[in-house]
Amino acid sequence: MRQPERLPGGAGAGIGAAVFLERRPDSLTYSVYEAIKRAIVDGRLPADTRVTEAGLAKQLMVSKTPVREALLRLKEIGLVEADGPKLGRIVRPSFARLRDAYEVREALEAVSARAAAERGDRALLVAARREAQATVAAAEVGDLEGYQRADDAFHRLVAEAGGNERLARLIDDINVLVRALRRRDTPETGASIDCAHRHLAIADALLAGSAPEALALMAAHIREVRDQVLASTAGSVGECTPS
Repeated sequence: MRQPERLPGGAGAGIGAAVFLERRPDSLTYSVYEAIKRAIVDGRLPADTRVTEAGLAKQLMVSKTPVREALLRLKEIGLVEADGPKLGRIVRPSFARLRDAYEVREALEAVSARAAAERGDRALLVAARREAQATVAAAEVGDLEGYQRADDAFHRLVAEAGGNERLARLIDDINVLVRALRRRDTPETGASIDCAHRHLAIADALLAGSAPEALALMAAHIREVRDQVLASTAGSVGECTPS
């Protein structure tokens, strides 16, 4: 795999040498989107930073077109907000924003789990259960990176198994927002064995074709994670206070 292409420093709040591309020959826009998203998550583009198409394009050494497209998606997701006709601003930490994102995630993923139980491709459901088991194994040894990777894959496979491409896209977008805000703005809570076992229970309900159970278990799982994250977030970072 080609090493990330680091860029020379330059003017611009929060940008500079820390923003770089991992070039993908199939999609420059995706590479630009990932580069900006990574910079937001790890704080190299700090909250409340103003960004422009021209400024980011110069730092990333690309044309403004892929930057414009990447910023449009980041605005749709909720990581960048409009700040005038040609400006964007990295969203600030907000308890309410994180709470709202989890509520949307609960609604979308619960419906998707019901659809997956009703008509899901069995191969995808079996793969989802494998990832659920992987979250258990990772949690038992405290492998946070492995847990996050398997957790992401589990939820993605359930959404895909639901067979609704529009719903799966909405779920992907809300999960990008939730994970980015959580990793940027909240204390790390570690790999949860209890949540991992919830994954297994959901996977078993899906494979059994129990749509009401799958919906209820998924909704309860997202609420449980939301409550844990919000409890650790309240009052911990800047604006992250209950409203």
